[in-house]
Amino acid sequence: MVKNILSRRPLLNASIGEYRVEDFLGAGGMGEVYRAIHSKIGRVAAVKVLTPAALDGGGFTERFLNEARIQAGLQHPNIATLYDFLEINGQPCIIMEYVDGLTLSEQIRTRGPLPPGEMLRVFQSIIEAIRHVHSFGIIHRDIKANNVKLSTSGQVKLLDFGIAKAQTGMSLTETGAVIGTIEYLSPEQLSGGMADARSDIWALGVLLYQMATGCAPFAGKSVGEVCLKIVKADYPPPTRFNPSVPPDVGKIISRCLKQNPTQRYQTAQELLEDVSRLAAKTKTPLPSGKADVSPGQTPAAFNPAQQFTKGNLWVRRNKLFLSVAASTAALLLAFIAFGLYWMLSGAATEQHSVGGEQRIVRIDVVGGRAEIHRDGRQIGKTPFSLETHMGEHVKLTLKRDGYADEPLDFTVTAQTKNFSPTMKKIESDTTR
Repeated sequence: MVKNILSRRPLLNASIGEYRVEDFLGAGGMGEVYRAIHSKIGRVAAVKVLTPAALDGGGFTERFLNEARIQAGLQHPNIATLYDFLEINGQPCIIMEYVDGLTLSEQIRTRGPLPPGEMLRVFQSIIEAIRHVHSFGIIHRDIKANNVKLSTSGQVKLLDFGIAKAQTGMSLTETGAVIGTIEYLSPEQLSGGMADARSDIWALGVLLYQMATGCAPFAGKSVGEVCLKIVKADYPPPTRFNPSVPPDVGKIISRCLKQNPTQRYQTAQELLEDVSRLAAKTKTPLPSGKADVSPGQTPAAFNPAQQFTKGNLWVRRNKLFLSVAASTAALLLAFIAFGLYWMLSGAATEQHSVGGEQRIVRIDVVGGRAEIHRDGRQIGKTPFSLETHMGEHVKLTLKRDGYADEPLDFTVTAQTKNFSPTMKKIESDTTR
């Protein structure tokens, strides 16, 4: 079993320059991504490696080099920084900033539509990154929720320049070829035309629609159906899925998703000005890139079909009746709760009686990453910010392939801030 896992993650524990590969993060169309640590300065980095299969042809090597060249010239707080470009066993490697947190896609999938304040501030940061990219004459061509990450500190980072194109650079696609993610492609791209800054504006409109509603504007039972809707710019108004979408947000989406590129925002700066005006009306901070669930729980996927049904339409048409009914019910529940409190106050158990000041405890391990388990369920991977309360008794288990399980058992106090144990490696029996 271990051999099979390692065969799918061939670079684990390998050294690439001064970086030692510690963990496998995932794989894409032409590469694998690992987490690595600089052996001398301790900096954590993401390592993207072109796979041997991609080296055989298909122009992937040229694309990989193109991605490195483009990202190397971009320095912006909302763009993942490129550190170095190296090789291991003939495989090109991009060493870049490691962003710990969730992708925007994961945020939307678990939370559904983002609140307007958060949505606008995240979107504002994404546009600022795209404006910077466009200022160098570069078109990203793959703006999507999977390529935006929200760090655990709330920082927004644009990732993946694998199919980005400098307008004055060499062509990496055949004339008339379509490249990108279908759901985000503009009508002109699907028609075989050249992508320009306004094509990225279209993709930004798709992204804002997703953030506002929890679902994509162009959907269908087949790729052909999706493409037909895109070419016609035929999509349901965002209020169909989320009635609380502000009208001004709907107007911005509408202008981004104009079928004719000349009717869209012509530059990222134009779009940024409108979004900034809306964002200035709220003081909502940026969300962090961590799951908004209690420890030990698995986040449920957001399902727009379950959120907005015919019953919701009745609710919207009978607001006054429901308001009076809700007030009456709330008053009745208050009396019931008051009575229950007096009856049950003496029967509270210690397990769920924690009500002290909220604390964040940082969990990490020395020399790599580990799974964090609580009550038999995995709640995350190190490094991890655990939400706790003063006085809470916490029991965790750290698990890592090839290492003995490491228990963590503590009660949260004012001095409890972080844990970073060294896990004990299991010596393999080479005599078998």
